[in-house]
Amino acid sequence: MDYKSSNVEKWYAIREVSEMTGVKPVTLRAWQRRYNLIHPHRTEKGHRLYSQAHIDHIRLIQSWLAKGVAIGKVKELIVGNQPLHAELEASQVQRESIDTLLNALAQLQLAKVKAMIRGILKEYPIAMIEARLVDPIIQSLSQVKKPQRSLQMGLFQSAMITALSAILESENKAAHKGGCLVVNCEASGCIGAWIWAISIAGQGYTVTMLDGVTDLSGLVTHASLDNQWLAIYANHTLPATQKNALKQLGIQLGERLMLSPLLNAFDKSQEPV
Repeated sequence: MDYKSSNVEKWYAIREVSEMTGVKPVTLRAWQRRYNLIHPHRTEKGHRLYSQAHIDHIRLIQSWLAKGVAIGKVKELIVGNQPLHAELEASQVQRESIDTLLNALAQLQLAKVKAMIRGILKEYPIAMIEARLVDPIIQSLSQVKKPQRSLQMGLFQSAMITALSAILESENKAAHKGGCLVVNCEASGCIGAWIWAISIAGQGYTVTMLDGVTDLSGLVTHASLDNQWLAIYANHTLPATQKNALKQLGIQLGERLMLSPLLNAFDKSQEPV
């Protein structure tokens, strides 16, 4: 029977579920294969199909992850209907994982660092990566003595960008909404910018990343923007000349201009009351 013709229940393909929940297909597969958290229906050709109940379950998993629970502990909490204090034990599991990664960074073990980062990126929604991985690592590295901190931070940043670039390339292959130029106004290699770019690609756009851009004026009236979206990333207030360029781009593109959350907040704070 064609699942789309069923009057009993609507079924969704994995890419549709990914766009609805923000959880990448690779992560949904990992939750099923490694943690036995989800049991989608399979078509005769082996394609995964998800019901509204599956989507609700995915959102329940996300709610536990947002509380700081490690993915490996989620199933027993859901099945056992455990109280919230169980989060403390689960969070300790996450802390141990971060400590293992920090030790690999201290030893400059590139292969191990890359493998651990790939595993974490596969198991957690991209929207949670900064809070679950990036922020704890950067905070811990800030306590390391400066000469070693520079080495370890460089290794972490390099490994993260390599992994995030691969994810972005994979997301682009499934794009169906047209192009989006993502411009990073922070220093080249800003992890937050790459994560934001992936979240945009996850919405179905083909993302082209421009890294470490310090002057937005070259984009104003640029012919390449006639048929695609523009997304600007920054986590600091832009100088006056760049704000003016941003204003012109807003007039030119209208709703086709996206701003990163902090930049959007900065922009609104400058609006006249």
